[in-house]
Formats: sequence, C-alpha cells, structure tokens
Amino acid sequence: MADIVKRYFEAFNAKDVPGMLACLSEDVAHHVNESNVRTGKAAFAEFCAHMSRCYDETLVDMVIFDAPEQGRAAAEYVVEGQ
Repeated sequence: MADIVKRYFEAFNAKDVPGMLACLSEDVAHHVNESNVRTGKAAFAEFCAHMSRCYDETLVDMVIFDAPEQGRAAAEYVVEGQ
C-alpha cells in the first residue's frame, strides 16, 4: 500500500494529475479542510484543476508510514509553495 501512496505524491510533485488519479479508486472520498467531502474521481479532478490554477505547491520532508497488516498507509510532509 505504501507504494501507491509514494506514487501518488510523486505524481503530485510532478504536477501530474492523471498520475494522481491513476492511484485512486473511482469512489475516492476527498475530505477537504475548508469544504465538504468530495466523492469520486471526477470531483477530485475538478478540485485539482482549481488548485493548479490557484497554487504552486511541492511536498518535501516526506515520511510514508505503512501498516500492511491493517491495509493502511499514511504520509507526513511539509508543503512548500505559493
């Protein structure tokens, strides 16, 4: 599972939205800090398009945590950007 998380964030830093979407299931639930939950790849793609217009972010100092026996993975990182 950590390999998927790593690929997702590599795609994020490459500004490769199709690569990010390839790591997600069709029923992805995106819990946004400042809004409601967005469900589905289409809604997430719309969010990414908006973010690409408004921000230029890179994730650094990343640590990926993996708990394969529980079917979970997570990442901790610092966001740099404008």
